[in-house]
Amino acid sequence: MTITTTEPEQAAPAERPAAGPAPSPPWWRRPWVGPLALVSAVFIAMAVPRYLTLDPADSKIPPAAGHPWHYAVLVAHVVFGTVALVTCCLQVWPALRQRHPKVHRFSGRLYLVAGVLPAGVSGVAVALVSPSGLSMQMSTIMTSVLWVGTAVAGYRMARQRRFDDHRRWMVRSFALTLSIILSRILGVVYDHTILPQPDTQDIAQLIAWGQARAGLASWPGWILPLLFAEWWLVERGSGARHKARQARRRAALAASKTSAVGPS
Repeated sequence: MTITTTEPEQAAPAERPAAGPAPSPPWWRRPWVGPLALVSAVFIAMAVPRYLTLDPADSKIPPAAGHPWHYAVLVAHVVFGTVALVTCCLQVWPALRQRHPKVHRFSGRLYLVAGVLPAGVSGVAVALVSPSGLSMQMSTIMTSVLWVGTAVAGYRMARQRRFDDHRRWMVRSFALTLSIILSRILGVVYDHTILPQPDTQDIAQLIAWGQARAGLASWPGWILPLLFAEWWLVERGSGARHKARQARRRAALAASKTSAVGPS
């Protein structure tokens, strides 16, 4: 007697939907290091050279009377702030972080030690005797303290290998680094809109106008970038949680399909 055997029928694989084009990421998650670097380069080219002449007459901020050290500390603040701005662009460069982690770590230490720390401390010193008015003084002091605090917190998180917290603190620090650019842009906008320079030769009126302009540009110059950074972090966190939920649903669906087509 011949016994014939038959192989069990294989279940047909589930049809996969045709892969369409990948959804476009939201604008705030697209690479923006290029525009950031361009804006930073233009700002540095326009604002920094006047301080490299070491001539107080070229300074945008007049020297503080009775404080001969003010101009030298102001120049140091500008130089260290430039280091922070350049290394900030390097730190947010995704390809540099992913392909050259050693360069990322080195530029991060440079950002802190040769940028934010000396620029923040000198910024407080300059603000204490600044002739730009009380509003500008208070805003600069708060910016400098927050700037140093967020950068130090980010460095500590990296040392503890808490890299998610490190990134969050550094995003805040980078926002404060860029505040100088926004405050300068706001100052130019005010000159042509709500706060034009008065047509007078009276020194007292010109000083009052300059102090009002400086204070009005300084506060939103750092508050708005910091608020944007917090919004970006919240959106990034919600996007990550949404992706995690989708991944769990896909895994559960795949598991249910596998059990459904398995041997009975």
